[in-house]
Amino acid sequence: VSVSYRARESNPVSARQGEDYLRAEWTLRFAPGETEKRFWVGIFNDSHDEGAETFEVQLYNAKGAVIADGVAIGTIVNDDPMPAAWLARFGRTAAEHALDGIAGRMAAPRTPGAQGAIAGQALNFDASANDNRPGDGIADRHAALAGMARGFGGHEERFRNGAAGYGEAPHRSMTARELLLGSRFTATGAKDGDGGSFALWGRAAQSSFDGREGTFSLDGETTTAMLGADYARGKWLVGVALMQSAGEGGYRDTKATPRPSSQDCRPDGPAPLCREAVREGDGKVEASLTAAVPYAALQATERLRLWGAAGHGAGEVELKPDTGGSLETDVSWTMAAAGLRGDLLAPPAEGSGPSLALTSDALWARTSSEKTGGLAASDSDVTRLRLGLEGSWRIALAGGGHLTPRVEIGARHDDGDAEAGFGVEVGGGLAWSEPRLGLVLSVEGRVLLAHASEDIEERGFAASVVFDPDPATKRGPSFSLRREAGGPARGGLDALFAPAPLEGRAAPVSGEGRWTAEAAYGFPAFGGRFTAGPHMGVGLAADARDYSLGWRLAHEADLDLGLHATRRESAAAEPVHGVRFAFTARW
Repeated sequence: VSVSYRARESNPVSARQGEDYLRAEWTLRFAPGETEKRFWVGIFNDSHDEGAETFEVQLYNAKGAVIADGVAIGTIVNDDPMPAAWLARFGRTAAEHALDGIAGRMAAPRTPGAQGAIAGQALNFDASANDNRPGDGIADRHAALAGMARGFGGHEERFRNGAAGYGEAPHRSMTARELLLGSRFTATGAKDGDGGSFALWGRAAQSSFDGREGTFSLDGETTTAMLGADYARGKWLVGVALMQSAGEGGYRDTKATPRPSSQDCRPDGPAPLCREAVREGDGKVEASLTAAVPYAALQATERLRLWGAAGHGAGEVELKPDTGGSLETDVSWTMAAAGLRGDLLAPPAEGSGPSLALTSDALWARTSSEKTGGLAASDSDVTRLRLGLEGSWRIALAGGGHLTPRVEIGARHDDGDAEAGFGVEVGGGLAWSEPRLGLVLSVEGRVLLAHASEDIEERGFAASVVFDPDPATKRGPSFSLRREAGGPARGGLDALFAPAPLEGRAAPVSGEGRWTAEAAYGFPAFGGRFTAGPHMGVGLAADARDYSLGWRLAHEADLDLGLHATRRESAAAEPVHGVRFAFTARW
């Protein structure tokens, strides 16, 4: 007895031949005494969640027998992760960008005026608001030096002002995206008749992510631009932020193999041969999102601030399999967040005393995709909960100096349809300032103390010394030296509360470190109305060296001129040289 079979598309069409399953057509022969035969239809094991799809198998051309039921239904059951897996992480990243931008805005002072930056260069149109950081001038300059040190060694942050305010970034080209990411602005109006003030602000952020689900892995990069407006009066602040996010990345199945032709499939051979030979799952993905996020904050008490935000938006996602073609669908996005910041012990205005601050926030985001002809509908939820304490004890010393130990502890829990986990981080430091000697010494560190996954660890340490006998006029000699090892060593609870999931940002501890040093000398010029002087700097890392040499002319906080020459050497490229002229004016 013999009978032929063939796989064909059902009516209406669900699974498509050549896209969802292989063309299958063969003749089966039954030997005397045989009553059952098994054959295989190869399916394409891609990474796309297309929902349950059906095709038909028809029997025909029977010899030695009669066909009683000649049509069977085959169902391809989908449990593939795309696009839900990628959208979960894209939606989470966009929500974190919104949350960090709004939280920073709500904590900002309401000083009338305009401030901002273009390509990372600060613009400040209000000389009185030149530095909002607390503490004496030397400590402020030390904080700036820490930013400079973090910029060395390939980080996106660039060198900022060093010990004498003369540090300068190594020359390099800048893309339009980097120009956007390094730019921000805030414009706050004067108080109106009701005692309220209106403000406009804007900023940009960029984050990358990686994920894994079994043999499936994915990655992506998300860039968000935000434009907001808010109004503050009395204890309340209300506003709305408009955001545009764009993401791109890829996905892959580590067990995927190239798609074969129909001749590579042997339906009468071993069962797994045909099916395993047609697995595939690699491709690229692009997504966009436009959303509005209203927010509000309430100064509940003198020491406690409560805030909340909720947003909704829409966009689209496009999957581009490596085998060709594309799949597109619409996306919707919803987020909600709430938090608090309170001073359990207010920092002392002067003298000695303790301070203790509590901060906490919760975030939920859902990203959904609609059903199309090629993709099933999907919903992805992620949550994040963070809680932290930051304490210090300022000890006043004779002569105006002070010794300040500090400690920070933060805990967070990530859950939902993306990376999940619980971890505890601890940070701390010790700073000593002696204005009579013009010295600031500090040691600081941060470590991922505990995590659900024992193979994840992260830590960073740093030590620095700053010598600047006359920080007010920036005249005379000055010198700074900083040593860093591992990851970021400071940044307060914002560093402990880095937006990326613990699994995503924790990297193996590296013994490589960075050294940065700068020396400068300032002297009076033009009848003492200006300060002029040379400066030089050097930065050393495992794979790169930076040198800078320049001259600066400044008039208090109103006018600043600088000419800087830089050289970067690395083992991976030819030396890069740059000459830069900087001009800053404030009024």
